[in-house]
Amino acid sequence: MTELDRAAVAERVRGAVRDVPDFPKPGIVFKDITPVFLDGELFARTIAALAQLFAGQGMTHVVP
Repeated sequence: MTELDRAAVAERVRGAVRDVPDFPKPGIVFKDITPVFLDGELFARTIAALAQLFAGQGMTHVVP
């Protein structure tokens, strides 16, 4: 995965994450990431992008 691909995934994740203002109390903006989980393709790409950041560092598995 190239840097451009990771940037595209990051942009899609930012677009999918939902802001919930004033939760759990006033002044806090909760970031709801469940839309990323609900989009199987986006979730898979997100995990692949995260795993790519650690490629070559001896890790053998990434568990979502």
